[in-house]
Amino acid sequence: MKYCAIILIAVGTLSLPAQDEQGEVRTRRIWDLNLQQKRVEARKSATEATHKKSGATVEAKTANDDYIGVTLWRFRPSRGQDAPSARLLVHDPDSDTEAEWTPERSMASAPLREGQKVRLSIESARQGYLYVIDREQYADGSFGDAEMIFPTQKMRHSSNQVQAGRVVDIPATGDGSFRVQRSRKDQVAEELTILVCPTPLEGVKIGIKPLAVSKEQLAEWKKSWGAAFKQLEERDAVGRTYTQAERDASDKGTLLGDTDPLPQTMFEVKAAPGNPLMVTMPLRIE
Repeated sequence: MKYCAIILIAVGTLSLPAQDEQGEVRTRRIWDLNLQQKRVEARKSATEATHKKSGATVEAKTANDDYIGVTLWRFRPSRGQDAPSARLLVHDPDSDTEAEWTPERSMASAPLREGQKVRLSIESARQGYLYVIDREQYADGSFGDAEMIFPTQKMRHSSNQVQAGRVVDIPATGDGSFRVQRSRKDQVAEELTILVCPTPLEGVKIGIKPLAVSKEQLAEWKKSWGAAFKQLEERDAVGRTYTQAERDASDKGTLLGDTDPLPQTMFEVKAAPGNPLMVTMPLRIE
């Protein structure tokens, strides 16, 4: 990867979602409520001094924070009806031209076509330090070399601190998008490993370029911190474009609120107490 619920209606009948699908919807709502609560707590914490000065009290019920939210954005040429907040000026290095593109929400499980422009937005319900590792996956099940694509000095001024409401776009808005491109014919996916650690990773030095991660190091992290996780999508949001609040969160670093859009894909991680949150997210190439 380079920079650059079905409802069937018949006469007099209505097919309802299957029981397991209904359960997924209910579970997703619970997760969403937890993330919304964590956003409220984050905003209250950011304005705590003002609350104290005015004599108001800051009270918030602590919600579960074992969640990582990811939105996969697919770029398409902008249309006349697209809101200004949804339009991004993207430079094409191949033609040395600029054009307006509009990112749309996509399910993480949907395969990407070669040449597709994409971006990731990541939000953690837990405060910590974000790391994203990318490696290629091949048809025989083997993997290529791993690179830590976030953080770098080119993104967020080297800061990789995260919390509920604070969104990390990879790449950043001003850096355009990733372009899906196979490095060899048998490549079937890009595998992303997302880590939210309570403290900075020891020995990781943030540089201008992505940091090489050895197979041994990645295997050690996965052995130490790998845990079961469940993944759920917000199906009704597929195809929606950037809102102004999401654009401001990306461009200006403002915090999203409890009424702002939630991540497209949500992961609940069964991490051991004190361990980082870790999820593996394959992006399949069709």
